[in-house]
Amino acid sequence: MEMISGTGLYGRPWPELMPGQRPVLVVPAVPGRPVLAEDGWAGRDTALDLAADPRPGWSAVLDDYRLTVRRPGGTAWFDGEITADRQWRRRIRDHRTLLLITGPFTSVLDFQPVAAAGRLFLLTTPIRLADGP
Repeated sequence: MEMISGTGLYGRPWPELMPGQRPVLVVPAVPGRPVLAEDGWAGRDTALDLAADPRPGWSAVLDDYRLTVRRPGGTAWFDGEITADRQWRRRIRDHRTLLLITGPFTSVLDFQPVAAAGRLFLLTTPIRLADGP
């Protein structure tokens, strides 16, 4: 992955671009932010191709620097500011999906060991820019 303008420090999520310029948001674990299999999260023991298609009931809107991601039923899973640059926004507009990656890490500094241990969870949600379709 290619790190964009966010650093991923202090427990804040950071945007990335996958090969093929697919937009990703890497989101550190936070108590009260559920990662439930029944919501569509794919992990090590789940077929990762499930994470490729947008999961039913999920939605996301990027309004300037504020991203709101909603779980099925409309409950906010994430609502906060991210460091999205112009390139990342363009990829959002092009792809219209966002891959969320989370797991038991708190910053970019402890992401790699968690990833290497296969302890990440992935979910794709449809996303739109607040000023666009």
